[in-house]
Amino acid sequence: MDAYLVFAFEIAISIAVSLVALRLLSSPLIGVLRRVCPDEEAALFWQTYTKVMLLLAPLLMVLMFGLFASSGDPLRHLQLMALAALGGLLLGLVIIGRLLGRFVVLPLPLVES
Repeated sequence: MDAYLVFAFEIAISIAVSLVALRLLSSPLIGVLRRVCPDEEAALFWQTYTKVMLLLAPLLMVLMFGLFASSGDPLRHLQLMALAALGGLLLGLVIIGRLLGRFVVLPLPLVES
């Protein structure tokens, strides 16, 4: 398979994985950010920041894994790139989840007297 076509598929896999995750997270994310941020501008900034990070993390992982992948079977190569994209997305979500998790306040348990 042509190297440019494989590279295009790698990028497409990365972007597709990111866009699916962003589509699922956009509404709940802005709700959480509106609660924890001091104003609307801050919430919109952090929403945009999160979207950029969730696009960049999988793309970076795909590009890094692509440097070390052998040029053997194209299907194996694309599988590795899909794995890299999902791993990058997972890494981005873990980091963002940990950061936002600091601001989530859990209710105190009820104590019966």
